[in-house]
Amino acid sequence: MTMTRTTSALSLGLLSLGLLASACQNIPDEAPPVTLAPVTVEQQDAKAEWPDEPFRAERPTPRAIAPVEIPTFETFTLSNGLEVYLIQQQTLPTVMMLFEFNQGSVTDPARKAGLSGVCADLLDESTKTKDKASFAAAQDDHAVSVWASGGSESSTVGVRALQHKLPEALDLAAEMMLEPGMRSEDFEVLKDQRKNGVEQSKGSPSSIAYRVFPSLIWGAKHPYGQLETDESIDAISLSDCKKWVAKLEPKGNKVWVVGKVGADELKKQLEDRLGKWTGSAPVRRKVGAAKHAEGTMFFIHVPDAAQSQIIVGHPGPARDAADYEATQMVAAILGGSFSSRINMNLREDKGWAYGARGSFAYTPAGSYFNAGSSVRTDATGGALREIAKEIQTMRTTDPTAEELSREQAGALLGMPARFATATRSLYQFRSLAYYGLPLDWHVGHQERLRKLDIPAVRAAAETHLQASGHVVLVVGDAKVVLEDLEKIAAEGIYGKGGLKFLDADGQPAKRPKI
Repeated sequence: MTMTRTTSALSLGLLSLGLLASACQNIPDEAPPVTLAPVTVEQQDAKAEWPDEPFRAERPTPRAIAPVEIPTFETFTLSNGLEVYLIQQQTLPTVMMLFEFNQGSVTDPARKAGLSGVCADLLDESTKTKDKASFAAAQDDHAVSVWASGGSESSTVGVRALQHKLPEALDLAAEMMLEPGMRSEDFEVLKDQRKNGVEQSKGSPSSIAYRVFPSLIWGAKHPYGQLETDESIDAISLSDCKKWVAKLEPKGNKVWVVGKVGADELKKQLEDRLGKWTGSAPVRRKVGAAKHAEGTMFFIHVPDAAQSQIIVGHPGPARDAADYEATQMVAAILGGSFSSRINMNLREDKGWAYGARGSFAYTPAGSYFNAGSSVRTDATGGALREIAKEIQTMRTTDPTAEELSREQAGALLGMPARFATATRSLYQFRSLAYYGLPLDWHVGHQERLRKLDIPAVRAAAETHLQASGHVVLVVGDAKVVLEDLEKIAAEGIYGKGGLKFLDADGQPAKRPKI
């Protein structure tokens, strides 16, 4: 039997080889040439007109700017004093919420900068009954997200879920807030990650500059100016975080909710899980005004840096200032868009930078103006002079009608996007509360923008852009830029505070040897 099968297989193999050899013999060594049929190409008249030319010759007329549809919201308070702000939307079967607590980095002790960030990160690692892996798996099982995050004035606990999974998501959020795990092994990992982040922030001129600048514009001892360092993170203990979490109490705090859920259903879901959670939140800390180094230039040396990071700034107006819209236009024309003066100067005209911007950065304690760019190292001095020139020109001359019209249109056209999604709507209302503004502030904002004229913008520029007394930070290569910086400081273009040297942690340093 075996011999018969072997013989048959051998016969089939020989037959296959024979057929293959025969086929190969029929393939010529070279393929015969392919003869293509001649193609007749009709020469076109060089002045031929295409049907769509008139259509492309004129820019389409834009439609009128549509009014913004501002969502409405409902408010109610739970039995434990937690204030609820609900924006209902029926488009998607999703729900997102943010529990907001009145403690953030402004409440961190000076020698423990970073405390709120570390403790918030630790909060969402685990619960008493679920370690890190189990807690993450529980969220994955229900396709929900539960997280915590530290901010400046406040810290948040977030929840995101499909409508029918909201009960499971709230179960996990309540467990995380009321029975946090606070495990030592997670704590040590988070501290190491935090210190790695500090080290990474010293890796380029731009990251160094944006880390250090707040301490210069607000003051090193100001809550907004405190820098996280390895030393401040090492000083944070697990006991500190347990005390921090214990202060997350409901009365006086808020929860922002947006999604496909009714007020009655939401109230029941929250009461069922959080009704027994009691306690009063600490009063939000009021932060004082900036204590900046007026008129001083600062330099941080980064050997062989290919580019220099420049930031120029000074304190600005409060967010609730009556001329807020006019100040918006000042910032937009000067440095807020691609077509702004600073960007067109440094990028388009001089070719010194990929981009340059300027704006007012607002906080509950006020704002600060800042303008700057990452520029070619050999253009550092020139860029500083041009930024100073643009600021002074903005202060002392009228904006053009074209500039104002362009930026007004941009602001008006961009407003609907602020409320285009449920999440964006939530953050819009939350930001109003953050700045202490009424929650109906957006009503009339479009009309206030439309009514702006050139004198109003000029007046805002004169009021809120300083002629001198700026704080200037430059991070770059001393051997290329230092000589020019010393000349600019001596000329007093930005003020009479002179030039000082810092290290990457914002601490005083000696003049670099070049």
